[in-house]
Amino acid sequence: MQTDQLSHFPVMVNEVVSFLEPEEAKIYLDCTFGQGGYSRKILESAKCKVCAIDRDLNSNKYAEILSQKFNTRFTFSNTKFSDLHFFLNKKNIKAIDGIVLDLGVSNTQLNDPKRGFSFNYDGPLDMRMDTINTKLTAETIINEYDEKELSDIFFYYGEERNSRKIANSIVEFRKKKKIGSTKMLSDIVQKINKYRFKHPATRVFQALRIVINEELKELEEVLKISLEILTKNARIVVVAFHSLEDKIVKNFFKKNGYKNFNDDNKNALRIITKKPITPSLEEIKINPRSRSAKLRVAQRI
Repeated sequence: MQTDQLSHFPVMVNEVVSFLEPEEAKIYLDCTFGQGGYSRKILESAKCKVCAIDRDLNSNKYAEILSQKFNTRFTFSNTKFSDLHFFLNKKNIKAIDGIVLDLGVSNTQLNDPKRGFSFNYDGPLDMRMDTINTKLTAETIINEYDEKELSDIFFYYGEERNSRKIANSIVEFRKKKKIGSTKMLSDIVQKINKYRFKHPATRVFQALRIVINEELKELEEVLKISLEILTKNARIVVVAFHSLEDKIVKNFFKKNGYKNFNDDNKNALRIITKKPITPSLEEIKINPRSRSAKLRVAQRI
């Protein structure tokens, strides 16, 4: 796999950093480091520090590049959202002046067939972001879960309208042969789905990825933690690519908005973006995967 095929374009990076408003001597948290696009931009925008985390071990090599360039201004760890407190305590960091979350799957993951995230390449049915600590794979789900379990996953996590038909086709197919690759699964789904503007297997693959990596649960956890660690006037900037993720972010901001401020909700937020920000047409042309992105911002009061 060539390097240019693996390169990742940070979505709305200028907008993200503009909303974050980096300042000298402050500490910012990049919770979805990837290839470091946001971290680099933040570090170049002000003489600040960036603490970055990513559960994907492949992020290490990109983190090393930033470590060499920015030295002590940059810190990285292979950590998932729910372990954020542990990471910050280890670094003796009590508070953060801004948080960035890009909830999309990076091109590094999608374009590497061995990771099994994409229906565009033939590879193993894996889809784990953390290949060491996560044991459940897409192959296990597809070959061992019963028809109702499969249908529920596709419907609730992928919002797939043909979830029952697809689940039934999978169960019937695996009676004859084990489903062991992304292409095999994609071919089964394509016989049922005929989407016009997206790949027929998009929602099925999306649903499997979300379940395997517990993405919605992890998102809820990091949002909860953000209220505890953000300093006064600090901002949290979130880029979501899936309606379920965006709904969680929207409802969290609303629930903890200053209009609901009371003695039990002392860490209130001011919603900066009344409506989500979306990528420009120019960005979508350069990076088509950005088309579904929605950016939301809130500020700790």
